[in-house]
Amino acid sequence: MSEEEGSSVSGVFWSLSPVVAITSSWQGRVNAQIAVTVVTASIVHSIPRLLVGIWKGNYTHELIINSRALAVHLLRRDQLEVVKNFGFYTGRDREKLRSVSYDKGVTGSPILRDAHSYADCRVINAMDGGDMTAFLVTVLDGGILSGGEWMTLDYFYYAAPPEWISEYGEKLSRSVALSLERIHKIDYTPWVP
Repeated sequence: MSEEEGSSVSGVFWSLSPVVAITSSWQGRVNAQIAVTVVTASIVHSIPRLLVGIWKGNYTHELIINSRALAVHLLRRDQLEVVKNFGFYTGRDREKLRSVSYDKGVTGSPILRDAHSYADCRVINAMDGGDMTAFLVTVLDGGILSGGEWMTLDYFYYAAPPEWISEYGEKLSRSVALSLERIHKIDYTPWVP
């Protein structure tokens, strides 16, 4: 298999995955973002776990590292504005949750009142990925809030206005440039809970 074919195969996992909002809180600060990736990490239904990939440049990464907690939210197809609010801007420059209704979860992470569903999670392990951190989390609480079809990245690209796609493309290009500087600088020191 060529590198190009490998990239194409891995791109399927990116484009068909659900669009997921991540929230976290630490010392009174809250933030939300759209996740790089979230996948199941356990086949034991009574002990649900997820693997959550968070880019190190995101403000939420700092909150998760310090609080050791986060909440995962599946978004519905009608929540394009939420994706723009959480995914196009940094929480260092604006309060993304200012006009968003949420409750405090069992971990202290914000639980969005308006989402498809949520999982409130505690970090139990982490692995450095150079430009991102892969957090292994255990789900402490969760539920379906409204149901319906959740949004995938493919759907977002199909349904979002063209000017949003252009704006996001520019942001993504800047992020990729930063990632290329860091992606191979992996700290192999074991994570200490």
